[in-house]
Amino acid sequence: MQNVQEHDYLIIGAGPAGLQLAYFLDRAGRDYLVLDGSDRPGTFFERFPRHRKFLSINKVYTGYEDRESQLRYDWNSLLCDDDEFNFTRYSKDYFPDAGDYARYLRDFASRFDLKIRFRTRIATIAREDGAGKFLVTDEAGRIYRSRVLIVATGLSKPYVPDIAGIEHAENYFDFSLDPEDYANQRVLILGKGNSAFETANHLTHVTRVTHLCSPHPIKLAWNTHFFGHLRAVNNAFLDTYILKGQNSVLDARVEKIERVDGEYHVTVEFTHAHGQRAVMAYDRVLCCTGFRWDPSFFREDCRPELSACGRLPAMTSAWESTNIRDLYFAGTVMQYRDLHKTMSNVLHGFRFNLLSLSRILACRYEAAPWPSRRLPLRPEAMADAIIRRVSSSAGLMHQPGFLCDVLVVDERQEAAHYHESLAVDYVRESEFGRLPHYYVVTMEYGHFNGATFNYE
Repeated sequence: MQNVQEHDYLIIGAGPAGLQLAYFLDRAGRDYLVLDGSDRPGTFFERFPRHRKFLSINKVYTGYEDRESQLRYDWNSLLCDDDEFNFTRYSKDYFPDAGDYARYLRDFASRFDLKIRFRTRIATIAREDGAGKFLVTDEAGRIYRSRVLIVATGLSKPYVPDIAGIEHAENYFDFSLDPEDYANQRVLILGKGNSAFETANHLTHVTRVTHLCSPHPIKLAWNTHFFGHLRAVNNAFLDTYILKGQNSVLDARVEKIERVDGEYHVTVEFTHAHGQRAVMAYDRVLCCTGFRWDPSFFREDCRPELSACGRLPAMTSAWESTNIRDLYFAGTVMQYRDLHKTMSNVLHGFRFNLLSLSRILACRYEAAPWPSRRLPLRPEAMADAIIRRVSSSAGLMHQPGFLCDVLVVDERQEAAHYHESLAVDYVRESEFGRLPHYYVVTMEYGHFNGATFNYE
């Protein structure tokens, strides 16, 4: 086959996940290449979030000098060996602007001279003879072959719910952000996540009525500890509902949307009212129901399985496709393994997943051992190692109960080996789980009664 470029590892996507994994592979001296359809890294953040403010905190002043402890409160920096190269130098805002993050990603790729081919849009992904190396073909007809493929394209498509008449709704991807376009209008927002609430807050001062609607009640991040649930910075709209400001939050399933005499008639079935239905009239319907993963460039005989909801690829504890060997996933799609529980959906969680993934790849394809520190086989030495990690580790803190350290006791060598940053499920299913004597170290939330600010 002519005009084929071959690499051991191909990464699709030059967002934060692609750059982070490329950094680890580069530092390990691996043969890799990143492919991206844009002409620069991180272009997603030049457009999203639409209202431009991150929800990930950017705490410049922490009182800590060591980088690991700082990363507990610096949620936006990629992991690297230069303690001075971090996002806190790009913005002092606690909730920073997305444009500053796009600039940081461009500089990260340049600073570490990562191997990226831009303006390379993927047309198809296939496998030689159905099970051999991956063949990635771009829209210009160029072919790239690799033994391992890592997809880091994020959630790049809107998730559109299956509702009759949903084509009448305007999507978060492209609806107008000019408040004057909604002046004195009745607006229905589908969804009760952060994108829905940031939109509602943006429009409250101009709309006549704003309703938010989804089948399930609001979940507040301060109660669930899940970063993706409604954040306090976005919940000001709730005041306008509870304090009778003509706005409402509806727990209801939308059955259909119809265009009638210049307005939209929306039929809903209320969740908590024993099947009661209503038809309500609006001037605009906005769809803020989130994103989904796009598998369209995979050839049918090489297409990875999807999760039950269809939004995410299904994957093993090693973040490998459940049905396509040697195909791995990086970035926000890693949340399949800890969905709605810990922080794999966002950078401050998945950057540590990617550190673990880079070590999994090294073990599987380079016959490299998992990095470890040798400790004397004494209780005091092992306890000190654990205490140091739980006192400063950002990965254990941000991925509670999901990522762990493993302390392996080897009585024959009269030593212990301390391994960092593994997924708990991976430990159980890998060779670690077959060892006769090991301990898993995690940080986890304790039980509480849900009254976050009134614990008894």
